[in-house]
Amino acid sequence: MNKSKQLFASLVLMAVCLETAQADYKLNLMQGVTKVSNDIYDLHMLILWICVFIGIAVFGAMFYSIYHHRKSRGHQAAQFHENTTVEIIWTIIPTLILVGMAIPATKTLLELDDVQDSDMSIKVTGWQWKWEYEYLDNGIHFFSSLDEASNKARQVGSGIDPRSVPNYLLNVDHPLVIPTKKKIRFLFTAADVIHSWWVPALGWKKDANPGFINEAWTNVEKAGTYRGQCTELCGKDHGFMPIVLIAMEQPDYDAWVKKTQAEAKKGPDLNDQSHDELVSKGAAVYSKNCSTCHLPDGKGVPGAFPAITGSAVVKGDIKAQTDLILSGKGGMPAFGKMLKADELAQVISYTRNALGNSVGDEIQAKAVQELLPQGTSDKTPKTAPVAAPEKAEPIAEMAKDELVTLGKSVYDTNCASCHQAEGQGMPPMFPALKGSAVVTGDLNVQVDLMLNGKGMMPGFGHTLSATDFAAVVTFTRNGLGNAVGDFIQPSAIQKLQAALPAAQDDED
Repeated sequence: MNKSKQLFASLVLMAVCLETAQADYKLNLMQGVTKVSNDIYDLHMLILWICVFIGIAVFGAMFYSIYHHRKSRGHQAAQFHENTTVEIIWTIIPTLILVGMAIPATKTLLELDDVQDSDMSIKVTGWQWKWEYEYLDNGIHFFSSLDEASNKARQVGSGIDPRSVPNYLLNVDHPLVIPTKKKIRFLFTAADVIHSWWVPALGWKKDANPGFINEAWTNVEKAGTYRGQCTELCGKDHGFMPIVLIAMEQPDYDAWVKKTQAEAKKGPDLNDQSHDELVSKGAAVYSKNCSTCHLPDGKGVPGAFPAITGSAVVKGDIKAQTDLILSGKGGMPAFGKMLKADELAQVISYTRNALGNSVGDEIQAKAVQELLPQGTSDKTPKTAPVAAPEKAEPIAEMAKDELVTLGKSVYDTNCASCHQAEGQGMPPMFPALKGSAVVTGDLNVQVDLMLNGKGMMPGFGHTLSATDFAAVVTFTRNGLGNAVGDFIQPSAIQKLQAALPAAQDDED
């Protein structure tokens, strides 16, 4: 009797647990918030009911035949072979059904791939384990990582109840923001391994492959917050790479753009900080960006991720460690592209004076800033227009070799992600610069194209300084397999920039 009571109690408890666990479970697909997602849902329902009808018809005929033509009623099985009429019927009917299913399916697939006439373009790059977003139309650029609350709660032994964290593992520090009722074109690629960008409410997902560009688009009608995840097994922390998309009404989106660009203009804090302040702030930077691989205590994962504690690199020359963190190596990404100079100074100082290390030195943000590539300088960030050229001081003339040398770093930062490091491009999406008719042709035509942009290529007239602009033009014409021999001075670019219409945020 006691065993029966225990069994009954266990079954009741299991039923309660299942009811709780499946409180949000839905039997069918979600309809989403876009026309495409609703079209996919409608296609799914159409195919489902066709299949249901076929199933009822086939099994109904089969069970009817079995029941009414059973042996006990005296029926004898008919003996026939190669009945032409039957074979024609069971060939034509399935063919007509398949054609009827293929027409709406093809229409929906074509709709999914139609990225023409987009209002704006956003480039999405997958990293282990965060997303990089670059707005090709206004220059806004940022990384999006798992939010701090979820990151702390997920750590082994944290003692934090995940249920106490809002949107646990589905929240980020910097969400992707788009306007409603606009056609948004997405370009997907990856910096390391294959990732997959998926927001269920949009109705589709798209792989992000290193060296390739995939396209998709959306048009969200209703303002709101929509969450998703990476759906590719992209490595150790695959499960901690969420996506948060916020759709705003146009006035709210315009205000967000203006605010984001204004914050980008401020750049990093280059003021000197005390040793203790650097180490204290560096702990948060390390926890967010480094602890995933090297672990919160710095012990690393032997054979995969080296330990920070007692590391010869961390305890050695601070400039060598800084160069490694800025440029990356092997599986370690280049944090010079992800973090600001003050954050880099803080995390470098922290690793050298915490996690079991006590080197005693530190590095200041100014020193890190000088080591950053020209194009990533936070003094003139990509997300903010440069100062109006007509108000700028005269620029000194530069030799061609100087421009080419500087232009390579500018190219690596601003152009290589699309046109590739060697200029080979990714046709047909991004044309090659090596041997390009534009690059090897009239210098003024190339300059005009780069100033104003064309198609999905943004205009760099407001996002590069005159010096950087002249340098990258000169580099493309005298590098990447090209040898045109000519070049342009920054002073000439300065005059052309002065004639450009004011940037959008200045007009506002």
